[in-house]
Amino acid sequence: MTGKKYRKVESFVALSFCCMAALFGLFWLVFILGDVVVYGFSAINWELFTEDPAPPGMEGGGLRNAFVGQLLITFFATLIGVPIGILGGTFIAEYGRGGKLSTIVSMFSDIMVSVPSIVIGTFVYAILVIPFGHFNGWAGSVALAVIMIPVVLRTTEDMLKLIPWSLREAAFALGAPYYKVIIQVVYRGAATGILTGILLAIARVAGETAPLLFTSFNNSFYTTDMNEPMASLTVTIFQYAMGPFDDWHQMAWAASFVITFFILIVTVTCRALVKWKYGKN
Repeated sequence: MTGKKYRKVESFVALSFCCMAALFGLFWLVFILGDVVVYGFSAINWELFTEDPAPPGMEGGGLRNAFVGQLLITFFATLIGVPIGILGGTFIAEYGRGGKLSTIVSMFSDIMVSVPSIVIGTFVYAILVIPFGHFNGWAGSVALAVIMIPVVLRTTEDMLKLIPWSLREAAFALGAPYYKVIIQVVYRGAATGILTGILLAIARVAGETAPLLFTSFNNSFYTTDMNEPMASLTVTIFQYAMGPFDDWHQMAWAASFVITFFILIVTVTCRALVKWKYGKN
């Protein structure tokens, strides 16, 4: 066999293994999503969003408390995590560019991205649950915010570094102070990328269960008081899936479908923003 034919055979074999691996992963993805759609969509009803859970063993009821709790916890986590992440990324890319401190912060943010969420949950449990003597929604928001911060920070840093330094110099030449250059020039140029990072961070924490088990825990009743234990969709799915009642299993499927659909919308939005901003050429 000549060298040319050998390379063609080698390339064909490698391509075949790659295609089989991709199809294997795609099969399980479609299998899982198919189950969520089939079992979840069929369990969707109006009462699921408007009624609170029924007592165990009784039919009916909904997950209004879990939907509201999930929205509140995620909303406040976004209010906490996004500004810190953006400011941290701005420091690394602008004020601390090339410095030792920015390098250390960037390295630790990379480490935090891969830290298991249950570790973050136990950490927040130790500082915000044990001292107060009870679970609360604020602790859940802080735990999710800690997960969001490194994602937003790294995205912001990368997007700001893509803005040419010549744009900053042009603004400096007009007499603009550095903070105005960042707000009015740099942020505007990187707005789409930063927004994409924010949406990805929200999608990341939307499906987290472990940190909420240690922080906000759960609540079978409707409440908007963040100082109390608060229900969330992810914890409710976990508890209902482990429960012995068929209607609990159906509502767990429905809640899984809602979360999956939400993450799908966020992902598609991110893709559309990236294509709109960077796919014109």
